[in-house]
Amino acid sequence: AILYSYWMTHSSFLMPLFLSSDAHYAAVRADLESDAQDLEAESWSLAVDQQFVKKHSKEMVKRQDVIYELMQTEMHHVRTLKIMLRVYVRELKENLQMDSGKLDCLFPRLENLLELHTHFLSRLKERQRENLVSPNDRNYAINRLSDILITQFSGEIGERMKDSYGDFCSHHTEAVSYYKEQLQNNKKFQNIIRRINNLSIVRRLGVTECILLVTQRITKYPVLVERIVQNTEAGSEEHENLTRALGLIKDTIVQVDTLVNLHEKNSRLREIHNKMEPKALGKIKDSLVFRREDLVQGRRRLLHEGTVNWKAASGRLKDILAVLLSDVLLLLQEKDQRYVFATVDNKPSVISLQKLIVREVAHEEKAMFLICASSNEPEMYEIHTNSKEERNTWMAQIRQTVERQKDAVVIQALTEKLQLFADMAESVAGLEDTASRSRLLLRGDASDLQQGESLLKGAIIEGRTMLHDMCICFRYRGMALCDFYTQIYGPPCPAATEGNVLLEQEKQRTLALQREELASFHKLQSQHRQEQQRWEKERERHRQQVEATEARLRQREEECRRLEGHLIEERKELESQRETYQQDLERLRESTRAVEKEKERLEHQKKIKRKTIEVAPLSGSLNGELLMSSALNTSPSVSDLPLPQKPLVRASLSVAPADYQERPEVMLRREASSSTLPLKTEVPLHLFSTTNQQHKLVGVQQQIPTKLAAFSSGKGKGGKIGKVSHRTDSTASVDMKQMLKLSARDDNPLKAKRSISPHQQLPLSAPPQSLPLHHHAGTFFLIHTNL
Repeated sequence: AILYSYWMTHSSFLMPLFLSSDAHYAAVRADLESDAQDLEAESWSLAVDQQFVKKHSKEMVKRQDVIYELMQTEMHHVRTLKIMLRVYVRELKENLQMDSGKLDCLFPRLENLLELHTHFLSRLKERQRENLVSPNDRNYAINRLSDILITQFSGEIGERMKDSYGDFCSHHTEAVSYYKEQLQNNKKFQNIIRRINNLSIVRRLGVTECILLVTQRITKYPVLVERIVQNTEAGSEEHENLTRALGLIKDTIVQVDTLVNLHEKNSRLREIHNKMEPKALGKIKDSLVFRREDLVQGRRRLLHEGTVNWKAASGRLKDILAVLLSDVLLLLQEKDQRYVFATVDNKPSVISLQKLIVREVAHEEKAMFLICASSNEPEMYEIHTNSKEERNTWMAQIRQTVERQKDAVVIQALTEKLQLFADMAESVAGLEDTASRSRLLLRGDASDLQQGESLLKGAIIEGRTMLHDMCICFRYRGMALCDFYTQIYGPPCPAATEGNVLLEQEKQRTLALQREELASFHKLQSQHRQEQQRWEKERERHRQQVEATEARLRQREEECRRLEGHLIEERKELESQRETYQQDLERLRESTRAVEKEKERLEHQKKIKRKTIEVAPLSGSLNGELLMSSALNTSPSVSDLPLPQKPLVRASLSVAPADYQERPEVMLRREASSSTLPLKTEVPLHLFSTTNQQHKLVGVQQQIPTKLAAFSSGKGKGGKIGKVSHRTDSTASVDMKQMLKLSARDDNPLKAKRSISPHQQLPLSAPPQSLPLHHHAGTFFLIHTNL
């Protein structure tokens, strides 16, 4: 209710303010949208028609994309500058009544930057419109851009770019610090910033983000222009101009960095001045003093500063702050959070650079000597740093500053002499105008040292002209040079005396410099000779090392060659052995295959024998004959049977065909058996064991009739015995013939290993004497083992 009543009471005052703000931001938004026109696409390839893109080469497409990126980023940069000026500066000025000094501290040189970049963006967009294929078409290709870049970064616009960015970047840290301080301590400032950040036009671009973007913009141009150069035809005029523009941009960045560095040094010098003890005094040679106020007076600038160690005569190191100014070197120490002049061995803590010599310390790479060649007595300081690189930096800075100081002294002396000559010419010629009095022969300062040769030549010519005019005046007035001095200065002539003193001092200084340079030259010459001798020794040592290395290499090469021959011979021998081994291996494989085949055949025949025994068992009356028949028919070489290892079993058979007639069924069975059973080449199964195991002896079942049994025991008649003996002899003679035939064969396939027992084997070929058959006194004995 209170807010409503306040609004109704003051609506007539607030309404125009709100309307004016809305109209202002609407105009700003329209301006930003106008800048972004024709730059909404992400790249040139997407902004034009695809058929138009296909007409150009790959390099041309890349070049147009980079140019488009340059234009697009420039548009965003202009937008940032406009938001800073037309939103932040306007709000702070109107609602917070912030004065221009504080606004410049927060946004330095903002208007100049906006003007420069608005002009740059307008020229880029104009070039874009100039290269349209047709006024109603969006297709374009920019072929020339170097002239716009050269204009922007050279001449008057280029100098404004250097100054504006140098000032803005130099105050970057101060601007951010001031913004954070106001944001923390000023409540009204907080509310205004919060309200600005809620505006849609700002898009979350805070003050710190805007300051950072503006500071970094100058460093983005080299990258973009380098990419444009890479995609431009080499050797063309545009390529050369773009290269020139790139050099101008880099020079601009260097100048901006120099200005930033100078500003930082000046700020640091002011900081040191504010931290020094107000009544601090530093001694200089020739009874001079250096006060705190002298730090910021005149053209004195800070060139280098840092913490070093000052070594005393006792060997103790003291931490000090060395401050190198444009004309002196200060040695300070911190005491109670204030800077005072350091005191070590009662030496002056302010060193003049006019006659300062800096030298390295032998065997100490982190130390240097500072030799002050004063007119009264020289002083030497031993300064230690934290590293060799820091020591080298200090020495380079001091030497460069000393050279500058010498140049400044020469310029001052020449200026005084020229002023004296100008006064003399004025007195002689009677010139009254001040313009002629201010005319000097040498003009410039330390920044014009590169033009010293041309200026010196001009000074010599103008000096000769003045002397010629003075001589003419003397002759015209008919007076001598001493009368001229007397007329001008009166007796005595202090100016002439002073001039002679200055000339004499200058002559002495010149001689001293020449002597110093000559001594330095002799020293350098001596060092050069020593270095040359050392280099000769080093070269001789290196040559000897090379020769020794070459000898070792030759010896090693011979040894390697000999080892190579030996390895070749061994390789040949190994190849021969490998071939022999392959042949032996192949023969072994063939033997193994033959043994396997023989084993399979034996297994097969064993199975056949087992089936034969099961199918056709023999009767008891035919055991003896079948035994002999099987023994004679199954093995062509009985000598291959295993040797007997157990007691032999002998069986005798005496049969008389006259005494014993076979039964018809027995004869039929014998005929059937003889006709169906083929003649075997192996020993029957009941004569040896295929498993090479010894079996228990089994008694032979007697199946012979009782009469034959009685005859075999020797209890028969003599006639019968004769008949039986006759039959036995005939049978034995036949069997012996078969045995002789079998024993005559030596290619028996059973010459393989056969085990007599599980732990003992016989050789592949058994002697024929191992035949287990015997014939004696008309009786046939059969030796049977492993039955």
